[in-house]
Amino acid sequence: MYEQVKFEITNSDIGEVGEVFGGIGIFGGNNGDVLINVICGCCGGVLEPDDVKIIKRYTDYWVDISDAIIGN
Repeated sequence: MYEQVKFEITNSDIGEVGEVFGGIGIFGGNNGDVLINVICGCCGGVLEPDDVKIIKRYTDYWVDISDAIIGN
């Protein structure tokens, strides 16, 4: 299951601890509650569950970012 998420960096090896970003959370498990990875919306990097703390899961809607990615 994929969801847009707001997350905080918790590992100083990948960024400044406490920085907050948006991205795509990849969840699994029987209830979809186990974080597998996060794709960072800033750099596109794939982050491990131990490197981030999920602040919010946007389960009710999806923000369309297609135009921002494509550009002019």
